[in-house]
Amino acid sequence: MKSLKDIPVYWTDPKKSKFEVSIESVKKLSECFHIRIKENVIRPASGGQAGDKGLLIVGDQHISIKNTISDSVGVVLITNESLTEGSTGHLEIDMDWRTSMMKNHTAEHLFVAILKGKIVDITVGELWIDGDHGSVEIVGAELGFETIFQTESDVMKVVEEDLPVETSFADSKSIDQSVRSREGLTEKHDQLRIVSVGDLDSSACSGIHVSRTGDIGFFKVLDVKTGENSTRVEFASGMKTALLVSSFYNEALRRKYTYPYEMEQLGAVLDRAKSASDDKQKLIEKTTHLLSKGSTIETIAEVNFRHELLPGYDANSLRILSNQIPTTGSSILLLFAPGRKSQVILRTEEMPKDASEYILKPLQQLGGRGGGKGEVFTGGFGDVTDPVKLYEDLVTEVRNLIC
Repeated sequence: MKSLKDIPVYWTDPKKSKFEVSIESVKKLSECFHIRIKENVIRPASGGQAGDKGLLIVGDQHISIKNTISDSVGVVLITNESLTEGSTGHLEIDMDWRTSMMKNHTAEHLFVAILKGKIVDITVGELWIDGDHGSVEIVGAELGFETIFQTESDVMKVVEEDLPVETSFADSKSIDQSVRSREGLTEKHDQLRIVSVGDLDSSACSGIHVSRTGDIGFFKVLDVKTGENSTRVEFASGMKTALLVSSFYNEALRRKYTYPYEMEQLGAVLDRAKSASDDKQKLIEKTTHLLSKGSTIETIAEVNFRHELLPGYDANSLRILSNQIPTTGSSILLLFAPGRKSQVILRTEEMPKDASEYILKPLQQLGGRGGGKGEVFTGGFGDVTDPVKLYEDLVTEVRNLIC
């Protein structure tokens, strides 16, 4: 059993940033140097939280600390430069990095605690917190966006309430279900450090935190990935995140006047942009097919039947194109523009029946509507889930009517 004999200064005073240190040993491993100091003043990576960064000043040397880790002996500083063993100097913690970690870590506690209030049986899987962002795996549920966004909003309410974040220590055997703790933690330690956020949450934790929820300032979910019975949420907090969100909004506002739309229509605009991008790629593929293999023409009962799937086209484009494609002899031309609302046009030449006789009945059977006289028929379908299959089914039915 491990016991917490020496409480590190970064737990009791995480804002203290400057220390006198002694260089105990220096080893070169791969392209880096591992520098061990005697003093327990800088936090190593552990428990899903990144290590501190900072600066070592020994004489005229100013050496950046890339990371801080721990091994079986103690704390090790990772640097790109060496130092003389036995020398003394100054250590300065990178407080921008540490403070951001503190905000992200406390925000993670809030996010998980509020989620557990909504879904009791969830647990925390993989966790990572650093000075740029954080990610937490929620095991036991595939969370929907509405649940996640509501929880995000609830976190911001707690940030606004500016609740105290307090630390205490307890015998691991006395921990009850009111304290969240990761699996196996109570077996590894005689004593546990408990981080409490007002009456909202108490968690066994070795990480560093802000002193009040108001210090977080801002919280935003950045990404969501769902797996089998789990959800990974990436997030960030603080002013950097607020500026990031502001930049996204400003870009949307700038584009609003370049490509006019109302801000509340942004979701629909993005959906249409995605659809247009997909249509463009499919149209490129269709053009490549036409140029390399030619048009899709079948001869059925001495009738030339040409049919083409044309992503990105609309009804007007189909009409213009149908008038420009040359046909000779007995022929039927069917052009189909796929989409949520799919469009179709059929034109005949030297056929014994009107165009509608070759398409109206199957079009109606497949859920479409349309009309026309003589050699031209136009129609469409609404709320199409699989336009390619619809096109193939329509072609099959028209083929049967030609026979």
